[in-house]
Amino acid sequence: MIKVEAGSRIHLGFIDPLGVLGRRWGSVGLYLNDPRLSMIVSKCDSIIVDGPKWLEMLVEDVVGKLGINGLMVRCLNYIPRHVGLGSGTQTILSIGLAASKLYDLDLTSRDIALIFNRCTVSGAGYWLFQRGGLTIDGGKESDTDIPPLLFRADFPQEWMILLAIPTEEGIGLHGRIEFEALKRPDSGDPRETSLIILMKLLPSLIEKNFQRFSQAIEEIDAMTSRFFETAQSGRYFKDSVKVVELLRKIGVRGIGQSSWGPTIYGFVERSGVEEVGRKLGSVEGFRFIFTTARNIGAEISQL
Repeated sequence: MIKVEAGSRIHLGFIDPLGVLGRRWGSVGLYLNDPRLSMIVSKCDSIIVDGPKWLEMLVEDVVGKLGINGLMVRCLNYIPRHVGLGSGTQTILSIGLAASKLYDLDLTSRDIALIFNRCTVSGAGYWLFQRGGLTIDGGKESDTDIPPLLFRADFPQEWMILLAIPTEEGIGLHGRIEFEALKRPDSGDPRETSLIILMKLLPSLIEKNFQRFSQAIEEIDAMTSRFFETAQSGRYFKDSVKVVELLRKIGVRGIGQSSWGPTIYGFVERSGVEEVGRKLGSVEGFRFIFTTARNIGAEISQL
């Protein structure tokens, strides 16, 4: 049996979705301890899944494409599907690598990503699965399969992440709709985003300047949101606007929408978590959780 534990991720923005500077996409991502994926995978002559229905479909896909007999998957914790937390890549890589170990297929994370057509847009989920922390990938040329990792750093544990996660799964932009939204031609200059990342986001992260980091996050989020304004009728998914308004009112910093998901994230210094928690209240259709960054990648172990 193989046990796999992986984090979820928030997508903090794209650099150049249109490829204005020659490379398309490029993304900033942050790995989280919660929600998390935790499962036990073992050999089986058929497919047996203890978990959500969509997980069974992913297991069937893995079994078919890898040409193996079957898998038994017991899901202890899972990442909500299509809400902006990266469930697809984390789950596919987890099941694929577990199957490879069980059946001695000698496949790498890269092999699994290519077999299952991951990293077609963002490399964030791929690199976070392996390295954790905060990562920036360099996007893709026409012949690039996996976006190269440009930067990776541990994220301060004294900075907490507040997530507003929709209680209904599968309602975020994904697939072809998301891909088409990212072709919008009048969506700003990627050089501005690049400059903010290089001269504001990264220095503030390294120097642990919470205020400057939060400002940079919101600026990058605002630029990325231009691509989705038509598809979701505004900067945020319509049901997420009330969450954003609440978080701003109670002093949460660095607010954004992950993967246009509609999960909303924000950052709170650990010393302020209790006060923010008292002020949160409730928003219909969402649940709130505080989490920390996961500064290690996924863990795969033999039981």
